[in-house]
Amino acid sequence: MISRSMTMIPACAAALLCAAGCVDLPPSELPRSSVSRAVESPFKGLDPGYKTQETAHFLVSAYGSESASRYASLCETNYTRIMQDLGLYSFAPARPYNVVIYKDSAEYHSKTGQPDWSGGAAYGNALLLYEGQGLEATAAHEMTHLVFNEFMGLSVNEQLRWINEGAAVYEETRSNQNSAAWYAARVTQAVAPNPIPFSQMINLAPQTESRRNVDRWYAQAGSVVGFMIRKGGSFSFYQFLDRLRGGASADEAVSAVYGNAWKSLSDVEKAWQLEVGS
Repeated sequence: MISRSMTMIPACAAALLCAAGCVDLPPSELPRSSVSRAVESPFKGLDPGYKTQETAHFLVSAYGSESASRYASLCETNYTRIMQDLGLYSFAPARPYNVVIYKDSAEYHSKTGQPDWSGGAAYGNALLLYEGQGLEATAAHEMTHLVFNEFMGLSVNEQLRWINEGAAVYEETRSNQNSAAWYAARVTQAVAPNPIPFSQMINLAPQTESRRNVDRWYAQAGSVVGFMIRKGGSFSFYQFLDRLRGGASADEAVSAVYGNAWKSLSDVEKAWQLEVGS
């Protein structure tokens, strides 16, 4: 899930519970994003008269042909970038993702039953959003969860939350300059002076999205994943995910894929700390 502000904007990041949601709140109140495991999303559809645009990977529903077409294009742009960044060149979703764009937050909350702070949600194969200033960043964040969850399948466990959320934050910042600036500031002001030990980042992921003091965890997770992708390359990151999907531990996956540079996650931590601290 994601949260954001009608005046500012980072889409947020969030605890991986059972559903995903995004919201528009000021930066000081940013909740986080979460990942959904529900097979069917318990939401009500759009009112009669909506339009649908189908693309290679999405079935987008919105009010008006122009809106449906515009958001379908945005979805494909995000999808292409996500697949390139994560190195998932050969991966294809089992079926098109359903994207529903409600007209505003009132309709979204009324028809999805999401909490007040939620600004978007990912349920199984569906992405639920609403029109507003933060939609672009939210879409990129939540779409990353959809792709990550489907690719990893049953391998998505508690200790991979930092990668799931980190990838979502990274893709959010890649899609939106305001989000990029906000997270960069959080890394500089809150993470670099006092990094969260990786053992805590992995094992103590936030469990509730409505808390206001977890943005530091999301900023760090996004920074670490972005660091691994930039330094190791997209294909190596894909191999890293594939090893994890096959049951390898994080240390085993790092050693097998990045052995020339990093032998363990501890080596990644040291290298990343040098970068953010410089």
